[in-house]
Amino acid sequence: MKSVLLLSPAKINLTLQVLSKREDGYHNIYTIFQKIDLFDEIKITRGCRIFTLDFISPEKVDLEENLVYRAYKKFKEKFGIAEEVAIKVRKYIPAGAGLGGGSSNAGTVLRGLAYLYGIPLKELYDIASQLGADVPFFLSPYNCAIGEGIGDRLTPFTNFSAWYLLIFPGFKINTKWAYENLGLTKSKNPVYYSEQIPPWHTEQGLINDFKDFLFKNFKIYEKYEKLLKDAGAVEVGISGTGSVIFGIFEDNPPFFAYQVLREVLQDEKIFIAKNLE
Repeated sequence: MKSVLLLSPAKINLTLQVLSKREDGYHNIYTIFQKIDLFDEIKITRGCRIFTLDFISPEKVDLEENLVYRAYKKFKEKFGIAEEVAIKVRKYIPAGAGLGGGSSNAGTVLRGLAYLYGIPLKELYDIASQLGADVPFFLSPYNCAIGEGIGDRLTPFTNFSAWYLLIFPGFKINTKWAYENLGLTKSKNPVYYSEQIPPWHTEQGLINDFKDFLFKNFKIYEKYEKLLKDAGAVEVGISGTGSVIFGIFEDNPPFFAYQVLREVLQDEKIFIAKNLE
């Protein structure tokens, strides 16, 4: 039996602008994806007698409804794979946080299966798009990219070096619920970002159309934002539709800021991460 062990990275959305609602129920967006060095671990073994999927996770995972299982099924069907595989996923990325953990797992599993069976990655993008809007980004070689359309149309973007201090408040945000309640009434054009300037140093800052919505519905975000800015963050943003809020630190790892927040925030999970280079 042949195995591969892979790291499945989280992402943050440096920006997220919702431009219009589509007839298929999705939304056209303009976002900047950034992979960070917060990882789940995935091991795939081919040539097994039966298929197994195991999650080592602090919370229960539905084995047949998650994106890993769907990625495996679609890969097996498309390429006519007769033998079975064993997949083991060790979870560190919190779910419902806007960090793309499920999408990353699906994209990483597709990459692993492609390696084990000698399939070119370019043949997997149609599967990735069927699985979810963020999955193509995790299948792609880009560590930072602009996502357009529903997020699956990718253009590489300058990978500016930065450290991130992430606060996961302990509750999840349902992406569908967030989009349904955003209150988008008409189509709009995106505010574009230059590859010459870090997005957090632009005049418009880190635009996320869900920020005001989250701050209105969850007052705790005002506290988080103040704590991050007081700790020295040059800018504060929301990843995806939430629930993670993050501060950006440019020069050094924010170890002192982490300790300060750790003393104040007892129930939240806090992570230090860097952009993947």
